[in-house]
Amino acid sequence: MPLAGALALHKCTPFTEQNPSHQRPYYNLIISFIRYYRELERTNNVHKKISHITITSICYLLLSLTGMVSCGSEAIGAGGGTGVQIDWVNFIRFQGITYIADSQHIAPALLGTKFAQVKFKLEGNVNDPNYRSKDGDAAFLNPGTIVYTVKGYRSTFRLAAYQDKTLVLFEADTNPMAKHGSDLMDIAGKVRYIGVNSAQNGTLQLGAMKDPRQVTSLVNMVLTAPVNQQFNGGDGTRYFIVFYLNDGTTLSRMFSLNSGELARGIMLPGAFGIAIQQAAVK
Repeated sequence: MPLAGALALHKCTPFTEQNPSHQRPYYNLIISFIRYYRELERTNNVHKKISHITITSICYLLLSLTGMVSCGSEAIGAGGGTGVQIDWVNFIRFQGITYIADSQHIAPALLGTKFAQVKFKLEGNVNDPNYRSKDGDAAFLNPGTIVYTVKGYRSTFRLAAYQDKTLVLFEADTNPMAKHGSDLMDIAGKVRYIGVNSAQNGTLQLGAMKDPRQVTSLVNMVLTAPVNQQFNGGDGTRYFIVFYLNDGTTLSRMFSLNSGELARGIMLPGAFGIAIQQAAVK
């Protein structure tokens, strides 16, 4: 995962009221995970090390742990030190929407039409941890890289681009215009079944819902739910919800049972949480 517009980690700003010292364990977890994932990306060995569901799930968990992670290009203070080190999350931004790279790679057959071109690459060019991403920005894609639509999905949900000769899927993380879940997830009529995975590793499936009527009902809850992307998660029981789609791809998001939030910011009714909890304990 993310995560959001860009997650900048730097070593020059002390913890503030927004980043208190009790959040340091989460900060260290984020640093360790991102550096590990970046190394796997560099060695082209991601899938041998960790599944795409795990990658996506952990990122959305990290995003929702505390308010110390936001969805702009804001930074997280590591305390003390001089100079700045920024580790960008793999993102692109177009039409005000920030898309985060998913580790599952899609087949070229799913590639749609040309959507846009990258205008600016942040890695190696931006050293300001307070940089605010703009339309056309990308963390790692070179300027001129063509970004495509994905067949069967709206461009406000999924895009794709070649990175190091691999076709990478990008999914919408934040959209300032989103009012309902359908503005973030284009999955109506596209879900085969829904898995409920452990929050500890993101891969252990605790249960699954395969009845078509129940799947349709739960998906409709997601699509019609209000969106609040200023919500900072919540404590309590969490699960990773995995939507298995008709085209063979998946959509994995963290869900907080107590708050009813499906990342990021989709505020679901209690009935959704009840169904998830029942599936998890079967």
